[in-house]
Amino acid sequence: MPALLLLGVFTAGFTISCATAPATSSGWTGPETVGRIEHAVIDESSGLARSHRAAAVYWTHNDSGGEPVLYAIDATGRFLGAVRIAGATNIDWEDMTSFELDGTAYMLVAEVGDNFGQRTDCVLHIIREPDPKDLNPAREHTADIAWSIAVAYPAGPRDCEGVAVDITERTIYLISKRTKPPVVYQLPLQPDPAAPAPLAAVVGDLNGIPEPTGPTALINAPWGRYRASPCAFDISPDGRTAVVLTYGEVYLYQRDGAATWAETFAAGPLTLAAHGLPQAESACFATDGRAVIVTTEGSPAPLLQYRPVD
Repeated sequence: MPALLLLGVFTAGFTISCATAPATSSGWTGPETVGRIEHAVIDESSGLARSHRAAAVYWTHNDSGGEPVLYAIDATGRFLGAVRIAGATNIDWEDMTSFELDGTAYMLVAEVGDNFGQRTDCVLHIIREPDPKDLNPAREHTADIAWSIAVAYPAGPRDCEGVAVDITERTIYLISKRTKPPVVYQLPLQPDPAAPAPLAAVVGDLNGIPEPTGPTALINAPWGRYRASPCAFDISPDGRTAVVLTYGEVYLYQRDGAATWAETFAAGPLTLAAHGLPQAESACFATDGRAVIVTTEGSPAPLLQYRPVD
């Protein structure tokens, strides 16, 4: 979804207010501005993932119609370099995630945006993460696709902007954006290449995200009537916590004991302080696997951090 022209006004106002944001009732602080993405080429950040090869490094990509390129930034938002995915196109990239599998760092890019619910070509591309130490801001690198996974749903096409990997289960989770309530689906991380492509299986409803009411519901903006739409998703490395970003809030779904993700998503989330961004579409767990980083489409784009109180 294209960024709002009013981004500069909203982000400027937010940057001033977030420094005094109180601790949330769930024992988290934030949002705190920890950086800013200012590189001109990153103007519609629509996915964010931490590096598994270097501390305090993150990857992002632009939204629909952008180049099939991943951009590396440091924890302050400074541009480190770009990696083009050979053989891929960016029709509507809407999220990305990262994971380590059998000692190798990977990144997953989700070509799953489907605003009109018509696409039959949605796909997930997995690449080996390049070493950030080899990046050069002045020279674009290229990475090959390690494997791809077709995305199809049992009841027909779905718009999706949130994709995450639970590496403890070797499972990919996806959230539908436009259904009420949102629905969570799952796919195997490594489908059998000799078998037919699997359909995404229904996990269950994503409960606990209230629809806007009153005057907010009448405002035709992401943070208005579309405030409850899930637009980014990540799962912590230990497989115990999921973060779901909407245009209005940040939600945490925390697994208790032996609870499944289906039970956890049905039970509802903890709600963190509102991020106040005009079109937030990117979120991930930080390098430490505990804090959460959030950013928005548009340029410049603040990097916000939520951190649990120790």
